[in-house]
Amino acid sequence: MRLACIAAVLTAAAALPAQADTWKDLKGMAKQQASQKAEEQLGLPQAAPAGASVYFIEPKDGATVKGPVKVVFGLAGMGVAPAGVNQANTGHHHLLIDDPAVDLTKPLPMTDQIKHFGGGQTETTLDLKPGKHTLQMVLGDWKHQPHNPSLTSPKITITVTK
Repeated sequence: MRLACIAAVLTAAAALPAQADTWKDLKGMAKQQASQKAEEQLGLPQAAPAGASVYFIEPKDGATVKGPVKVVFGLAGMGVAPAGVNQANTGHHHLLIDDPAVDLTKPLPMTDQIKHFGGGQTETTLDLKPGKHTLQMVLGDWKHQPHNPSLTSPKITITVTK
């Protein structure tokens, strides 16, 4: 009986560090939930981690491409999540076509020149008229608002042929 009690105490003691980690995790989750609630209620942008970037994989700047145009999005230092999923260090792509005016402090509107990829898509095909076009990406948080600091790709120029 005495041996069984000692074994139970040793087993419980071995579990203490795991429990401490659980409390630390719970505290971190509560802090994250409070931050997310404040973001939602106050319209604050979600923070972007240092070093994160968004870029074009395809097409390359200066490319001449035949329509329809395949566009592939790149993202480093963050993950992709659909719109509506409030998760730190994630976002979804928005594509700006031919320099639309945007306010990077507010959720991005959906227009012919501002394409939303709220399903978490990482590529698309565009039907662009022949001629020169500019493309730029902006990563938006769960509510379509650019992060703070905003993550925008370098603007590229392409020429579309028939």
